[in-house]
Amino acid sequence: MRVVLPQGSYQSVAGDGVREFRGVPFALPPLGEHRFKAPRALPDGDGEHNADRYPTPSLQMRNPAMGIDESGEDCLYLNLWVPEGEGPFPVMLWYHGGGYIAGSASQLLYNGARLAADQRVIVVNAAYRLGAHGFADFTAVAPELEADTNLGLRDQVAALEWVHRHIEAFGGRPDQVTIFGESAGGFSVASLMATPRARPLFQRAIVQSGGGDFALAPEEVAKVTRAFVEALPGDGSAADKLRAADAKAWVKAQGQALRTLVRRGLRDTTPQFAMNFLPMVDGDLLPRLPVDAIAAGEAADIALMAGVCRDEYHFFQYAGPLAGFPSVEELRGYDDEEILRRFERALPGNGERVLAHYRRTVTPDPARSNMDWFSAMETDRLFRVPTLRLLDAQAAHRADTRGYQFTWPSDQFGVPMGACHVVDVPFVFGVTDTVPGQFLTGGGAEAAALSDRVRADWGAFARGEALARPAWRERRTVLQYGPGDAEAPLFEADDEALWADLIPAPRG
Repeated sequence: MRVVLPQGSYQSVAGDGVREFRGVPFALPPLGEHRFKAPRALPDGDGEHNADRYPTPSLQMRNPAMGIDESGEDCLYLNLWVPEGEGPFPVMLWYHGGGYIAGSASQLLYNGARLAADQRVIVVNAAYRLGAHGFADFTAVAPELEADTNLGLRDQVAALEWVHRHIEAFGGRPDQVTIFGESAGGFSVASLMATPRARPLFQRAIVQSGGGDFALAPEEVAKVTRAFVEALPGDGSAADKLRAADAKAWVKAQGQALRTLVRRGLRDTTPQFAMNFLPMVDGDLLPRLPVDAIAAGEAADIALMAGVCRDEYHFFQYAGPLAGFPSVEELRGYDDEEILRRFERALPGNGERVLAHYRRTVTPDPARSNMDWFSAMETDRLFRVPTLRLLDAQAAHRADTRGYQFTWPSDQFGVPMGACHVVDVPFVFGVTDTVPGQFLTGGGAEAAALSDRVRADWGAFARGEALARPAWRERRTVLQYGPGDAEAPLFEADDEALWADLIPAPRG
């Protein structure tokens, strides 16, 4: 399949039931004079391109487990999977996860071929600038750079604008676009729902393990930016250090800046650490905290489906050996004092009462450790409560808002991981039989059957079809994917009451 765009023509790669386009640019490379600038539109041209190579991921630490070997700053590209046959097709635009500092639009877990072929949708995976390139604010520390802000979010908007302008050439419908993403990708989807420039460009949104409170005030972004610049080598001005830093120094400085605590969601009760390169509530591109904007009805024309994995934080706590984190044996050695210290760091002034709640409601698995209490709390703090707030905010304006929860258990590293973070992704993309999919789900016929069901629901949502699942407004329950009841509440009353003042209801 050859597609002709104003910027040139692109020849696809044949696949199983799809035509695949790899590494199609959606903006000029953010290099040279464009390095610290908002994405610039591509000029017209008549070049011919074979879209047969996946693009280089945005600059980040090398991570073979994620398929990230080389990375760089020339990263503003898309991968597309187009079903065979006649369109027009609905469009599903995916934003990858990775804590805004890692990940790639080309990871095998995100291969869109199966989803596109089965559901007759065009799947588009969009890259964006990560870390300090995407989410620092250099305007104060290096004004001579004349840098733009919120570059990662601007990249995500630019990808949407490219889809709106050009997807018809691929057989897609620009008036039937669903954006979806997981983890940082899910946070991004919620942020785009609150971005006036983006909202007219899509009609539906799926937030996987996300939420609408992962954004920072300008002073918090400035704090992280200063920590990053101070960690760069050299003795010159901030602008000199930024211009001169090579990739290794840049990534190392980002690691230092991640130690900075920030006020996630513009509040003091849930300080964020280890993921603090986040979109900025700048009063311009992103005028308000996303969940507040959604609660005010600003995204009332967008259909929303949002959900979680039941045991999200087990992925970070018990899959730790992959990244050099403590082993299960070391975690078992943590005494009550150490566990309380971690609760207090995550919830200043509230650690003791929250730990008492989780000790009462969570029974640790002997194959793991007493840190199950902490994992359950972090699952709620980072994912489940923000998802609850997001569903409540949108359901106030749309009766068709729906929630879900994955309960499929994972057994990475021989440890029972429960339904941990990322376990949903192989089911969505139909890759449970691939190496990373088997690693997360175990593979097999039962996993494949659940994947069929999940893809059918995601595809139906993208086509605007009515879903046979409980609407959130009706009973505040979610549809479950995996073992257990078909439908369940996301929280019991006493669990929800615990978080009422820690992550308050949004201000509409």
